[in-house]
Parts: sequence; structure tokens; C-alpha cells
Amino acid sequence: MRFSKPNNKFAKKFSGAGSWKIEAERYNNIWNRALKIKHRKMNIHKQEQSTKSYFVNRFGKLSTSYLFWQIQDIAWEHAEMLGVGFDNLQQEKQFWVLSRLLVKIKRRPEWGEKFTIETWPTGSDGFLAHRDIRFIDEQGKHIIKASTSWLILDLKTKRILRFENFNDFPFHDERVFKGFAGKVKSPGSDDELVFTPVLFNEIDVNQHFNSGRYLERIIDSYDFDFHKKLELSEFEINFVKEGVPGDSLAVKKQVIDPEHHLCSVVRESDGADLIRARLVWKKR
Repeated sequence: MRFSKPNNKFAKKFSGAGSWKIEAERYNNIWNRALKIKHRKMNIHKQEQSTKSYFVNRFGKLSTSYLFWQIQDIAWEHAEMLGVGFDNLQQEKQFWVLSRLLVKIKRRPEWGEKFTIETWPTGSDGFLAHRDIRFIDEQGKHIIKASTSWLILDLKTKRILRFENFNDFPFHDERVFKGFAGKVKSPGSDDELVFTPVLFNEIDVNQHFNSGRYLERIIDSYDFDFHKKLELSEFEINFVKEGVPGDSLAVKKQVIDPEHHLCSVVRESDGADLIRARLVWKKR
């Protein structure tokens, strides 16, 4: 794959970071690695797992936090295998960012239960690279399905890099959903927000607030009685801005009805939503 000279719409975007030819060559270095697999059959990547004691919540089932981290882990692992992982992008001063996520849970694996996670890239539409994931139990049933959408950012400028020719992006044509994760509205609420500082364990290797920790903050904002009655069966998330050390954050909520909620994690310094989440709960 080669990147062509940008049209007028994107010329200013590229010129701000230097010559478009230099920028294009940097992009090509990454994607040419991925294209080495173009003429091979794209295999689905698999992980065999069992639900460890530290994977489960107080009900003995896979927690939402570890569900998220397993999705993230297998995506990163497969990207490394395809030559476009963390180490490869670091050489080009670039990094992956999870932008959108849609997860639907039919049931959660229980403590000690064995299951398989499968993932594969489903192509790119310009700025976003898409990837599907599914969890399969020992009976072959698909118990959790997820669609993820990722961006590549320049480490120095934080500019989003565009996939000029997404037809060459590696993909497998099977889909877990018909569409991809969409945009989530910001919750409307006049409730007073309680801000708390970002903690050491909430920062990831890119020196940003860990994506999974946002989800933990939202889950933990509901009390024990709520979780005793309801469990999360679907969630859709937009990761909007980066949290960093020194930020203070709060969870904002809007209850649409007892089982459908909108949430966001808000930064105190500028009032910005760092993530927005649509949650669907069901009775236990």
C-alpha cells in the first residue's frame, strides 16, 4: 500500500507535522508490514482461557473490568502478530488508541469455566480500524460479542493518522454485528458531581488514563444494592479525550429508564467528557 499526495482537505493537516512525503513514508513503514499477510488467508486469532479467581466479581462471574481487559489484550496480541503492534508503532512514534466499543453479553463465564476468545480485523473506513471479538464457551455457544474501533495517533503531535487506501487493510469478512459501535450522547444531569484525583494505578504505558479504569469508575459508581438486582448486559463506549496524571474526575449519569442509562467520566478542570457510555442492565 502507498499513501498518495493529500488533497486540499487534508493538506493543512499533514503540512503542520512536516512534509507530506515524510508523513506518508512513516505511514507506509507501518502498513507495509501488515500487507505481508495480504496474500495469505486471514486466520482468526484465538486464546484459550479459564476464568481465574481474580477475573470474577462478587457473584463468581467474569467481571466487566476483566472482560474489557481480555478484549484489549487479545486485540493487542493479534496486532503484534500482524506487524502493527505496540512495538512496531513505537518505532514510528505512533500508538493505537481505542475509540469506540460495543459489547453484548448473553452470559458471563463462571469461576473456573474454560472458554475461547476469538478476534479478527474487519477492515478500515479511513480513520478507524475495526476489529471484532467473541467469547465462546465449551459447548460452542457465542456468549459475548464485541466490536471495537481503533485510531492511530502520532505520539508527538497527537494527530490522528488516516488510512488512505483502506482496501489494503487486512481483514476477515465475518462480523459479530451488522454495524459498528456508534456515537453515544452525553448524559444530561444536574446532580452534583464528586471529583476524585487520578491514581497511580489508573495510568497506562502511554501515560494516559487506562481505558479500562474509566469503565471501573462507572461500574463502581453504582451501589451494592443496585448490582445485587441488576447486571450489565450491554455497553457502548466512546473514548473522547485523554485523562492524564493530575486530573480530577467524576461520573455523570442520566437514567433513561430503570434498565437504560447514559454515563460519562467528566474532568474537573475543563468540564470535558473523557468517555461517554450507554449502559443496558438486566435483572439477575
